[in-house]
Amino acid sequence: MNHINELSDRQIKILKAIVDEYIDTGDAVGSELLEKKFKVGYSPATIRNEMVVLGKYGYIGKSHFSSGRVPTPKAFRFYINTLLPKKPLSTAEEVSIKNEVWDYQKDEVRFLEEIASVLADKSGLLAMVFLQNGFRYYAGTEHLLAIKEFSDYDFSQSVFGQLDDVEYWIGILADLMSHQKELEILLGDDYQMKQLTNLGSVFSGFRIGDQQGAIGLIGPCRLPYSAAVPLVNYTATIISQVYDQK
Repeated sequence: MNHINELSDRQIKILKAIVDEYIDTGDAVGSELLEKKFKVGYSPATIRNEMVVLGKYGYIGKSHFSSGRVPTPKAFRFYINTLLPKKPLSTAEEVSIKNEVWDYQKDEVRFLEEIASVLADKSGLLAMVFLQNGFRYYAGTEHLLAIKEFSDYDFSQSVFGQLDDVEYWIGILADLMSHQKELEILLGDDYQMKQLTNLGSVFSGFRIGDQQGAIGLIGPCRLPYSAAVPLVNYTATIISQVYDQK
C-alpha cells in the first residue's frame, strides 16, 4: 500500500524533523528531543504515537544502539521528493568552483579529475566522475572515513570495493546515462546490493562528444541532499559548458 498520501500534516512535520536531525547528527532520534529541539508543537506522548505509525508505514526504524528511531531509505525518498529545502549555490560559490578548474579544460582527463576533487572538497563527501568508455576517477575517500557510518568495517569494505567497478556504476545509472536525466538520487534498493542499502548518492549526467558521463557525490544515506544537489548540478553544468564550446 502506498502510504505517502495517507500521512497527515502532523506526521509529515514529525518525519521532516526526524530526517533533519538524523542528517545533521547521524544519531537516533527520540520524541523528547523532537519536542524540545524542533518545537513541533506536540507532546512527547503524541509524537511517540505518531512515530509508531511512521514505523508501521516503513518510514522509520528502531536503532540498534538506543531507544530512538532512524529514518529509512523510504523516508529519505519522501523527504527528497516533497520536503527538500532548496539552497542554490551563491554566485561566489559558483565562481570559486569554476576558477579552480577552468585552467585545466584543454586536458580532458585532468579537467575531470580536478572537478571531481573540487566537488569532493566543497561537499566533504566522496566525488566520482566516469564516462561510458571506462574512464573513472574518484576523490575524497578521506571524507568518507571521517563519517561515523564508515567506521563499520564491513560497510566501508563493501563501498570501497565497488568504487573501482566502472561497469557496476554504469549499470546502476543506466537510466541516467541513456536518457540524460538532469539528476539521479540513489537510495536503498537502487544499488541492487544489500550491503550498500545504507548508502546515498547524487549524480548528474553530461556528454563529451559521443560519450555520456556522470558526476556525483557518494556518502551515507543521510547525505546532506539540499547542499549536494546544487553542487552536483553545477559541476555537471561546468563540464557541459567546457565541451559544448568545442
